[in-house]
Formats: sequence, structure tokens, C-alpha cells
Amino acid sequence: MTLVSIGIPTYNRASRLARAAGSVLAQTHRDLELVISDNASSDATEAVGRELGGRDPRVRYLRAPVNRGPTANFNTLYHEMRGEFAMVLSDDDWLEPDYVERCLEALHADPARSLACGRARYLVDGRTVRRGVATSLEDRDPRRRVLDYLGSVDENGLFYGLARREHLLAAAPLRNVVGNDWLLVAGLLMAGTATTLERTSINRELGGTSADFDRLTATLGLPRFQARIPHVVLATEVLAEILWRGQPFRALGGPGRTVLAVRAAATVLDWRSDAWHATAPVAAALGRRRGGAPLWRAYLRITRRLGATHDRLPGPPAD
Repeated sequence: MTLVSIGIPTYNRASRLARAAGSVLAQTHRDLELVISDNASSDATEAVGRELGGRDPRVRYLRAPVNRGPTANFNTLYHEMRGEFAMVLSDDDWLEPDYVERCLEALHADPARSLACGRARYLVDGRTVRRGVATSLEDRDPRRRVLDYLGSVDENGLFYGLARREHLLAAAPLRNVVGNDWLLVAGLLMAGTATTLERTSINRELGGTSADFDRLTATLGLPRFQARIPHVVLATEVLAEILWRGQPFRALGGPGRTVLAVRAAATVLDWRSDAWHATAPVAAALGRRRGGAPLWRAYLRITRRLGATHDRLPGPPAD
């Protein structure tokens, strides 16, 4: 059997943690460990985690003495998981029973594959409202994989896919920056291909942590101005990750890294979107003033016509 590690970062989610953990422990692939990293929750999360650990020897419950922020919580899991294959699961999501088995089959079937995930199913009050984006990146050239990914990434379901642990550790740590989930997946794509499977699903509730840049920068403790020019910030982070920070990119050599870094940074830039983020708060404030409603409506019509409100948001790791 192949040991698979699944990590759940959590904070004050006692009401939903049991569902996420239960979906892991009910997997048809039985040789697994579940690592729960509690970011110093103040609700009943600790009691839930310890009860799960006492009931099933495959569960390890870890608790931080203080809240270190979501990024540090994810990085704890990356280094605590011991399986040959590993993945993270949000504490308010849950897996179909065959999720690990199907993803593991896909990874065993192709040694050049680094990452596999099931297609997301988004629900509201238990009712499926839409399916997630199916992303497959099978090009054998890692540079093209990275560029294709950064040019098309949307909800980033690959971030919650099953990966070869050695590749995950090489792509880590998760950076405490805007778009950190994009950077991690880009690093994984340097190691191998990725696929989305139609035959199994990860279930995700809409209305959870928002991919709103104001909330994202506040959650990560980043300067507030970054929420006004998020794609410029993201392009800068992509440039830095490929040029000198990211271990997976070192195999390209200096010239190769430089070319890929410049092209990748240009790929994620979105001037129309950043124009929207920079001007929308001011326009909204004016619209709330007496007699300002027509101005706000006109602003929305113009920006929608220009396509400036369409956005590809990095999805913030939440716990």
C-alpha cells in the first residue's frame, strides 16, 4: 500500500471540521494519515480534533500555542505530512469517498505527472450550483506548463490536489504574499504535469472565505495598498519566485529563469482589473453620497463595457 497524507489547516471551525475529517477517514484508500493543524482556535475545535485523534490512530492533531496566521499553518502541514503523496484540504470542504484512490491511480499511471485533483462541486445549502473548472496541463515542457497555468488559472482547484510529496516540499514554503497558492502550484508544475479527474469530486461550499483582495491582504497582514493594484503585486511576486526564490526553477539556469520570469510576470498582469480595483472604492464612496447613485451606476456600466470588472483572483488559503 502507498501512504497518503492529508492535512487540514483549521481555525475556529469546530462546526465543520468533523465533516471534512470524516470524509478523509472514509476514503476507499485506507493507508493514509490525517494531520490536523489547529491555529490556536478559541472555539471547540480543539475538543473535536482530540476526539478524532482518540478515535482513529490515523489522525494526528497539532495545536499551535498562538495564532501564527494561515500561511504558517499551511507550512506546518507541508513539513508534518509523511506520506509518499500528500494534499491539503480546507476545513469546510469534503471529499468524495474515492477521491484519494482516483487521484493516486492517475499519479501511478504516469510517472511524469506531479499533481492530480478531482473536479470541484460547489454547493449552497447542500445543493450543487455549479461545477468547478477542469484544468489539465499535460505539456511535457515545464516552462510551457507554467505559462499555460498562469495564463488560465481561475479558482485554482489544483492547489487542493494530490501531489508527490517530494515535489510539494520542493515547491514549498507557501509565501505570505498575494497569489501564494499560484506560486506553489507553478512550482509543482516545474516537476511534472497535472490533471483534473471527472470521475471524483471535492465538495466546496460557496459563501466561505472570500477571494476578495481587501480581505486577502488583511488576512495575510499585508499592506493595504496591495489590494488596489493586486495584479502588479502578483506579477512582482511571480518574477521574484522564478528568478531567485523558487527552488524548482533553478534547473532552468540563469538565462532560462530570466526569460520565464519575464514572460510569466507579463502573463499575470491585468491592467483593466487593477484599474477597477484602484478606482472602485472611490467611485463607491461617491455613489453612497447624496445624489451619487447615478454616478455609481454610470461607473458600473462603463467598467463592465470595458471588461474591467472581470477578474482572476488568487484564492487565499484560509486557515
